[in-house]
Amino acid sequence: MLKKAAAQTLSLKEQYEKLGDRLKKNVDDIDELMKATNVPQYTAVPDHNVMANLLQECEDSDFWQNFKKAAPIFFCTAIEHDNNLKQLRDMSFIEELLKTKSLMRVMKDKVVKGDSDVDIVEYALATRTLENKLKILKALNIHVESEDSNKIILNVNGSSKALQIDLEKLRDAITILDNHVEEKQASPEDVKPLVDNIPLDGITEEEYLKLAVEKIGTVQKTP
Repeated sequence: MLKKAAAQTLSLKEQYEKLGDRLKKNVDDIDELMKATNVPQYTAVPDHNVMANLLQECEDSDFWQNFKKAAPIFFCTAIEHDNNLKQLRDMSFIEELLKTKSLMRVMKDKVVKGDSDVDIVEYALATRTLENKLKILKALNIHVESEDSNKIILNVNGSSKALQIDLEKLRDAITILDNHVEEKQASPEDVKPLVDNIPLDGITEEEYLKLAVEKIGTVQKTP
């Protein structure tokens, strides 16, 4: 009994280490991204109250969903008339759809049965990844009726507006190149700072708010 308990404790410790390594890498990545985009660090001061409802806090905001919905549609439309890329696109969609379905079904069955080889941390991370993939797959299946087959209409989540896109103009604006180009992450030197960072050491909350107001300026409501 003691050996079994020790083995379970060790297993839990390993799971925490695995999750900790994953989170550490993500924190390092987001810190680098914030430096590259010049987003002030004080805008990311954690509110520990969000941990009381962590899953809901991690869900996408309404407007953020547009990035997952519109981008796949734009990309698919952009390569519609290149047969090679179109074939790769269609094959990729089918492959990811079948793979996602297979993984989700197997994971669900193993969790429901309470299999002993289920790593809760690994399954939780995998579930989140598969959910994000499913959102993209669903976005590619969105269809809005339009009188003109050369135009598509997309609702803008988080607003009362919609986008109408002229597919012919979009395709005319795109040139498919035969060679890859160099891609790199933007650096702080490439982006103009939105707001200067405010040092947090040695200042009170009132002093911080005063400096923030001075740097941000007057906030006006958009008509």
